[in-house]
Amino acid sequence: MKTFGRLAALLLAFAAAPSFAAITCNVTVTAITTVYSPTVATDNVSTGQYTISCTRLATDANSLAWSLAADNGQQSGGGNNRVQSAAGNRYAYDLYIDPAHTTKWQGGTRFTGTLSFGASLSASVTGSFDLVVFKSQTVQPASTYNDIVTVTLRNTANNNTLDTSPFTVTVITTNSCQISTPPPDIIFTYTSFQAAAATASTSFSVRCTTALPYSMALDTPVPFPPSILGLTYSLTLSQSNATGNGLPQAYSINGSIGGGQAGQCATATCSGSQARTLTVSY
Repeated sequence: MKTFGRLAALLLAFAAAPSFAAITCNVTVTAITTVYSPTVATDNVSTGQYTISCTRLATDANSLAWSLAADNGQQSGGGNNRVQSAAGNRYAYDLYIDPAHTTKWQGGTRFTGTLSFGASLSASVTGSFDLVVFKSQTVQPASTYNDIVTVTLRNTANNNTLDTSPFTVTVITTNSCQISTPPPDIIFTYTSFQAAAATASTSFSVRCTTALPYSMALDTPVPFPPSILGLTYSLTLSQSNATGNGLPQAYSINGSIGGGQAGQCATATCSGSQARTLTVSY
């Protein structure tokens, strides 16, 4: 009888285990690479993204309160995070949880939220943050500057750590260019044999180091001229050459489908697409 009593107590204690014990999560953060010119009198802002993914058992709670903290990187100083070159030179930057850049993502200031599973056994949430490399810093030798920041995901119900994940911050001050804002799709609307040309456009931005000449070009599709659904179209860039200033510089891709074309469509409406490539050379 004593043995049975101990076993019942053990089973009772096991049944009382908290329901969130089996929820497992992982967090990932996008690596950030940015082109930076310290002589420009404007902060260099890049946006990153975190993703939290969790799974649970059917017997677990269907929601999880979480918090996501970030450390100060590997070589913080003077109240800021810092990227460092192989030669030991540094530039200051910080991470911010708000678009106004008034609240740093560090220490006890964290992203927080509640992940809702509903009836599912898995759920995820994404969010964004800004990385700001500060304007008008003392010019260091041209190089690639790096840092590693580690984020920690916690269960706010008990402050248990659910996952940790590092992400890299890379600041380039060598001659370099990037398409800082990729062009969205160009969407045409066309009616067979319409008299006027159909036009459409999209915009993009290129960021290059200061005083660096660069050129932009679209690919030449085969066969040429390009067509979609039997409709011949053309694309032109608003500008093909420029000089970098360390900031995003905006351009457009302008498209046209000439009037009077029949096209190839056997139904009331048709849709088609063609991938094109934009190249920046420097």
